[in-house]
Amino acid sequence: MRTPKIALLGLALGFLTLSCDKEVDEISIQSNSATQNAVALSKKLQTDEPITLKNPGGFNIISESLRDNVVVNNAVEPTECGPTPFVEVQTKYISELGKELVPVFGGEDANYLFKLFMDISFIAAYIDQTDPQYFGEKGEYTPLMDKRQRELERFWDMPNEIRVNGQHSAVLLDQDLIAYILYNYFSGLPSEKFAYEYAGWLVAIAEAMNTIPESPFFTADGFATSGKLIVIGDGIVKMLAETGIDQDIVWTGILAHEWAHQIQFDNYTAWYPKGTFGSTPEATRYTEMEADFLAAYYMTHKRGATYNWKRVEQFNQLYFAIGDCGFKSDGHHGTPDQRLAAARLGYELANSAHKQGHIMTPEQLHEYFVAHFETLI
Repeated sequence: MRTPKIALLGLALGFLTLSCDKEVDEISIQSNSATQNAVALSKKLQTDEPITLKNPGGFNIISESLRDNVVVNNAVEPTECGPTPFVEVQTKYISELGKELVPVFGGEDANYLFKLFMDISFIAAYIDQTDPQYFGEKGEYTPLMDKRQRELERFWDMPNEIRVNGQHSAVLLDQDLIAYILYNYFSGLPSEKFAYEYAGWLVAIAEAMNTIPESPFFTADGFATSGKLIVIGDGIVKMLAETGIDQDIVWTGILAHEWAHQIQFDNYTAWYPKGTFGSTPEATRYTEMEADFLAAYYMTHKRGATYNWKRVEQFNQLYFAIGDCGFKSDGHHGTPDQRLAAARLGYELANSAHKQGHIMTPEQLHEYFVAHFETLI
């Protein structure tokens, strides 16, 4: 049986120290007062006891976070599985971060700050109750997401059940919000006043840097929670779109995939009883591939997103791009080819239906996926 992950996920980014290599000497570090101040503030943060995330029992479990796939495990078993265009995009942004942050702060402090900013961004999106939400840095994809959410509610008969939040880098320049998050969700800060001062230091550092908070890694989350919440970050969409996929397909594909996880949450005990899986990687791969399948079914269906073959091909490429090769990792989502096969199965089922207007129930779709799973791997 798969062990769900707690929603507070940290990301240790030791690879930042590897991204500079021989290029460090070629970098001209700014000597302006803002950068000097940022370095001084970084040292102040590390002089005191580093703050850490609390582990409050009140957080809901999540089925995944797309941020897990931002850092690719290089320990790959012999297989045809290999890097995808998504890895190339990640590498570009990792390099940009490393080139700026490591020469200024050093590897240890750069990683500390990177993880801290990512965790703050994660919690900001998780707790956000703002209405209405917006999607895209300037809200340019809000109409599309509102439309897709209404479609998904009708398609799966889940009216007003799911909240969808956007994740935006602008929160990392909001001292009041950061102070609230630090005081309530981190340990190691003695008072609200100190949390506010600490937040001010972080904002000053962000304002002095070119990659904080502009890098898409700071909004690379995409997850569904057992508390009926879906979060999609601007950054994960941006990086996936840079592989050549239209942004509207990326937004739609991620939302449909995370919505499928909500269906799995509703049916978890019945669909995956104790003893179903032999290991956590096996369970994760299975549930992720089934979410790919359910998402593809909706995106192709005549009463869903009604994508034609050309757009479904791009959609399939999305799941191919997210696939990973970390077979022994607890977060293994399936190889690119396996995820592509799962998505194609959903497409073919919806496209070949004799009654094009008929929508199969989640239970019927689960049974169909179970019957065909072995052909996908």
